[in-house]
Amino acid sequence: MENMQSALRQSLEREADNILGFWDRDMTDHRFGGFYGKMSADGQPDPFALKGSVLTARILQSFAAGALQTGRAEWHAAAERAYTWFRDHCIDPEFGGVVWDTDYAGRCQDPRKEPHAMGMSLYALATWQKASPSTETLHLAKGIYSLLQLYAHDPVRGGYTGACSRNWQPEKQEVKSTFDQLHILEGFTALFAVWPDDGLRHHLQDLLKLFLDKIIDPDTNHLRLFFDADWQHEGHVISYGHDFQASWQLMQAAEALGDAELITRTREAALMLTDAALEGMDTDGGVWYKADTETKHLLEEKRWWPQAEAMLALVNAWQVSGSEKYLVQAGETWQFIGQHILDRAHGEWRWGVDRHYQPLNMEKAGFRKGPDHNSRACMEIVRRLQ
Repeated sequence: MENMQSALRQSLEREADNILGFWDRDMTDHRFGGFYGKMSADGQPDPFALKGSVLTARILQSFAAGALQTGRAEWHAAAERAYTWFRDHCIDPEFGGVVWDTDYAGRCQDPRKEPHAMGMSLYALATWQKASPSTETLHLAKGIYSLLQLYAHDPVRGGYTGACSRNWQPEKQEVKSTFDQLHILEGFTALFAVWPDDGLRHHLQDLLKLFLDKIIDPDTNHLRLFFDADWQHEGHVISYGHDFQASWQLMQAAEALGDAELITRTREAALMLTDAALEGMDTDGGVWYKADTETKHLLEEKRWWPQAEAMLALVNAWQVSGSEKYLVQAGETWQFIGQHILDRAHGEWRWGVDRHYQPLNMEKAGFRKGPDHNSRACMEIVRRLQ
């Protein structure tokens, strides 16, 4: 088992370098600044694509984490490049908060305010604050946090509601999604590590309890994904990747808070969520994307990010339980990734494959695909196995 741990650690350490190297080499926009907003499946960047704030945040967080873990100057420089673009173009200069996107030159195209974009921005800025402490960076993060609390937080029923217009007028106040709550949770967890504010502690604790008491389905141990404003569950979809992701991120939040009761509860939840998500694990080690429990429809795609989250969740479950079956399964999922998800011709990871292992013809990079899930899984597993 020690040999397996060592081999997995070494291979994932190399892969983290491969992923960040790809984004530094092939996605840097030397003409207009920042990074390209899109790249096709065959590795052709689009120099005139829109640049999403979420993608910029993903890039910033990934390179900042890489700089922290390895000390490599090139990762620090890439993170600084992403931060400069984010600061100059993703922050709304009039109403505050993070705009949705800009054009290739940094001119705002869609100014709406999405809660999950705010959460991911907090995650990125807090990670950069760890790598390169700055009053400016922390000031930006505090401002985003304050606006999120002021306009998106539900102080009566808890959690965070949907999108707002540029001047913070509500657009989807009747909807609460687990995706928003999870990205805000990770943002608050990271921010609390660099700014242990009492108010932030309170809101992070409340959000964590929402997952434990309302979002995790006590009958199935899967995450419920959509709710109305009163936390009445809507829909029957299971997202295996989000189950895996939440399993370790809930534990991380509880440990950041140092709350013994929540640590115990999230350790139990981590194993329940991981075991439930393993229902979506195919015999080849790959994870299906999602399923509908009412229609019994399985979306037969194995996308890149659930594979990454599965690896990390399984290593976490192994560390929590001591059961080697989880570590063995993590190794099998890594083998699946190596065989079917790594794009050895064009670099980085493919969007995914279908049931016949044919690559899905989706972008290599864009609004919904950055370097975060896969580089984070690699770096976090390396850290845990050292």
